[in-house]
Amino acid sequence: MAAPKERPPVTPLVKDAAALNAASKASSAGQAPHHLLLFHEDPPTEWLKGVALECGARGLERIGHLGFRLLWVQRPEIAHEVVPVNAPEAHDWALVPAGRKVTDFGMLVCDMDATLIENECVDELAALLPDPAPVIALTTLAMEGRIPVEESLRRRIDAIGGMPERAIRAILANRISVRPGAERLMRLARTAGWPIVLATGGFSQFAEPIAGRLGINDIICNSLDIEDERLKGTFSGTIVDGPSKALAVAGVAKRLGLKMRQMIALGDGANDSVLLRNAGMGVGIRPKPVIAEIADHSLHHAPLDAVWYLAGGE
Repeated sequence: MAAPKERPPVTPLVKDAAALNAASKASSAGQAPHHLLLFHEDPPTEWLKGVALECGARGLERIGHLGFRLLWVQRPEIAHEVVPVNAPEAHDWALVPAGRKVTDFGMLVCDMDATLIENECVDELAALLPDPAPVIALTTLAMEGRIPVEESLRRRIDAIGGMPERAIRAILANRISVRPGAERLMRLARTAGWPIVLATGGFSQFAEPIAGRLGINDIICNSLDIEDERLKGTFSGTIVDGPSKALAVAGVAKRLGLKMRQMIALGDGANDSVLLRNAGMGVGIRPKPVIAEIADHSLHHAPLDAVWYLAGGE
């Protein structure tokens, strides 16, 4: 394990050093249990100071290249009112328990499509059809929880039947974009000793190369059926929908001797809902409304390595 980095200096927002120390102790006593994370790489100074003062922060420190941590906020309940006022575009924020530590967690589980990568792989294949709109619409309906994942998946895969296998290789080479911060998050997770699991309703033909690029060994997915170098329009394996994804991940956790509360789970759509509910920390990545309602935290703009700081990382 790499040696821990030296903690960045804290800028006090109170004049009395004794008061700053008391606020730190109060955090562990449950009196002021939250830090407020503001994710924006170059936030306006006046906005940053205004949020800190309104929420009663006792200090602030920079968190990597991603933003600032406002320490021991005394009025966390007003953050949702204060943060949006004069806020810069493309910011995220989160309240996290002041005592949260990276060592509280033991596993990172990531959905693939529209979470670890920016694409929906089947939609990328559908883009090669004369009319991709019906397939893309089915993806949206499933991710918003308006039709069953299995129904959506079978209809979408049927629509791309007959497509040449080489289309997958071309999409992987030219179209798939790993989300910013994903590679750094994977490195940090390995430094922390967390096993990383890719759990997706997508397919091995995409999941295995993407996992290989990011250094992920455990993969839960389906597989497209291919015959004579063409997609058959069917797939193999037990359907990886919300319940089965969560059950499979629980099996991995049991094998590793971990509790579900030690898991960090990342997802964006309805088939991630059970997984995020079961996790010790569930993070929505540009989440659909069904996920935004249940996630502990949501990231709409920040790179994926912001998850490290949500988990208490330095």
